[in-house]
Amino acid sequence: MADTTVAKVKGIAKHLSKLDPEIVQMYIDDAKAELSDYAIPAKYQERLQRYLAVHLATLDIARPTNKKVSDLSASYNRVQGKNLDGTEYGQEYRRLLRKARGGQLLQVM
Repeated sequence: MADTTVAKVKGIAKHLSKLDPEIVQMYIDDAKAELSDYAIPAKYQERLQRYLAVHLATLDIARPTNKKVSDLSASYNRVQGKNLDGTEYGQEYRRLLRKARGGQLLQVM
C-alpha cells in the first residue's frame, strides 16, 4: 500500500491549504513513524497516516470558527479533549486504528 501524500492530507483539511508542503510532509513522516509500532493491514495504512498527519497539524494551527469584518473580531476553534480526542481527525484515526486491529490496539513487539 502506498503512503499518503501532501495533497491527500490537504484535501481532507482545508485549513491546512496554506501550510508549506515540507511541513505537511513532516507530519506525514511523524504519522508513519507512529504507525510503525502497530501491525496494521496494508489496506488501512494510507488512511491512518492521513488522519493522524492532519490531527498532528491541526493541533498546531488555530482554525477560525467565526469572523467579523467590522470591529475585526475572530473566534478560533480550540482543541477539545486530550490526545486523539482533541480533534475530529484524531477521533477518526482512533476509530480506523481500532477497526484495522479488529477492535484492539495491540503494539508490535
